[in-house]
Amino acid sequence: MISSTRQKQQGVALVVSLIILVSLTMLGLTSIQRTTTDLAMAGNQRETGLMFQAAEVGLDSAQDFIEDSNTNADFANTGPNNALGLFTVMASDVTYTSPNYFADTTWTTASQTATTSLDAYEQPRYMIEYLGDRSQNPLAVINIGGYGTQQTGKTVSIYRSTTRGVGLTGNSFRYVQSYFGKDKP
Repeated sequence: MISSTRQKQQGVALVVSLIILVSLTMLGLTSIQRTTTDLAMAGNQRETGLMFQAAEVGLDSAQDFIEDSNTNADFANTGPNNALGLFTVMASDVTYTSPNYFADTTWTTASQTATTSLDAYEQPRYMIEYLGDRSQNPLAVINIGGYGTQQTGKTVSIYRSTTRGVGLTGNSFRYVQSYFGKDKP
């Protein structure tokens, strides 16, 4: 009687151990796939943060350039200043078109480089468009919820700066645009 019970149980241990082994293998593969996905998401998050930081450095550099500039004559649509990414936008000039911000050649030929210690594929670049004085150009009248209202006795020059930040791979870009007003002396 003992020998017949033993013969009935001989294959059960093998089947149970195979089921446990397959379950552990599936659990391991799922963990590997999830870890790979998490790693890719963390890399993308890092890339996004770096691009935004680079673009912010470009905005700071553009603002510093505007503050250090003594004259608006630096901004011209033609000539050597175009290579510096300095443009003048006049509402009466129907031929003016903003630079193509999404073309690589625009950033290599018509922009300035911001200096930074960020570990990016390339240094951030910026271009500045002088929109004119608030009273001269309807495009320069920027008033959002009362912000930017004209102050008596002051002439404010308005600028639009656009920057491009590049991440570590050079495959993705972040564009940031900002308006800046400067009191004329």
